[in-house]
Amino acid sequence: MVASTDEKPAAGYRDIVVVAEASSIEKWRKQVIAGQPETGRSYALISDEGNYMPGGEGTAPTPLTYFVSGMAL
Repeated sequence: MVASTDEKPAAGYRDIVVVAEASSIEKWRKQVIAGQPETGRSYALISDEGNYMPGGEGTAPTPLTYFVSGMAL
């Protein structure tokens, strides 16, 4: 989802747009393609729940792991 506005950022500021699209692969495994349109780059992130969740296989970091990692950056 992209918010659109005709307002210009205040002097000294700029808009930063990040776009993300998620899809389900199987069971708890998900893929997100995310990036910033102004750079033209996108990145794929895969997540999975651990085996403590029925259907989770622990094949990738959990969504919470990605969230906490982003906060640390």
